Order: sequence, then structure tokens, then C-alpha cells
Amino acid sequence: MEDLKALMQEAEEKRKACVVNSFTNAEAFDLGYYIYQKALREGKPFVVSVTRNRQRLFYAAAEGTSPENDAWIMRKENSAYFFCKSTYEISLYMRIREANIFDRYGFPKDQYAQAGGSVPISVRGIGMIGTATVSGMSQAEDHAFVTEAVLEWIAKQ
Repeated sequence: MEDLKALMQEAEEKRKACVVNSFTNAEAFDLGYYIYQKALREGKPFVVSVTRNRQRLFYAAAEGTSPENDAWIMRKENSAYFFCKSTYEISLYMRIREANIFDRYGFPKDQYAQAGGSVPISVRGIGMIGTATVSGMSQAEDHAFVTEAVLEWIAKQ
């Protein structure tokens, strides 16, 4: 249980660091391209999606992915927008509570996900404005990869 709480705290801290001064359509595309290029360099089989106000501004699928990954992207984005948290935080919280978002909130399983891989993007002084989401590996790996990529991109801004 303590391990899950520590993971959740770490995920929360990293989410809170995913704050930018602005997030235009061009910046959202640039972030998505950065994540996609990182996935290619590292040989990761990911689908990458970046949204701003629920509008998809970047989407790319690497070799080795399938339409199933597209469905995961949509479900993860829905969960991130509803909770304004990373989907890994949501997953860990529900595991700690020995619950799930489907029973607790009545969410349909084909519309929401309780799995890591989507990170909110917030604008300083405004709040959450978008998401960066990947699908292709385990939820912990998806979360670690997308969070690392977003934080690297922010550091370069």
C-alpha cells in the first residue's frame, strides 16, 4: 500500500510540473512531434496524441500499434479531462481504494480508462488546457514515457 501511495505522490508531483506559459495549437503540435520523435528514437511502439481543449492537434502511430491503441487513447483522454489528473494517478488511487472508476462513477468501460498514459497540460494561471497521451506498453511504462517527454519538452521552452 505504501508503495502505491509513493507512486501516486510522485505522479502527482510530475503532473504539477507539467505547466507551461502558453499552449497554442502550434505548441501542441510541437509537443506531439517531440514525443513521437522520442518514441521513434527509443524504439517504442506508441500511438501519440496531443489535445488542446479536447481538439486533437497531433496524432501519430508508430509501427507495431493497432486500432486498439486508438481506443485506449480516447478512453485515457476522457479520464484525464474528467479528473484533471494523470490517468496513472487515477489508476493508483483506485487501486489504493480497492475500487474502480466504472463502479464508483458509473463510467462506461468503452469511454473511460483507469490506466496510465495520459498527462494533463496546464497553463500557468489558467489550469488544465490539454493532454499528452500515449498507448502501446504497460500503463506504468506509458505514464513514465509521456511524463518524461512532456517535462523534457517544457524544459526546452
